Amino acid sequence: MKKIALILATLFIVSACSIPKNPKVSFGKKCMVKDESVSYSYVWLYDKNTGLPASAEQCEALPNAKGK
Repeated sequence: MKKIALILATLFIVSACSIPKNPKVSFGKKCMVKDESVSYSYVWLYDKNTGLPASAEQCEALPNAKGK
């Protein structure tokens, strides 16, 4: 029963990942602005042929959190 739960949990976690054909990994906080939304992450998987669409400069578009 524990093995089934572990397999299901692993599949759930990996289900949101899409790995490009020529993968490359970038670490550090970077943001991507698209339309009116801003996405940020500390780990980015991207296609090394097309390049990383996110950058640290785009993080300026993030709203400032109050009290932090």
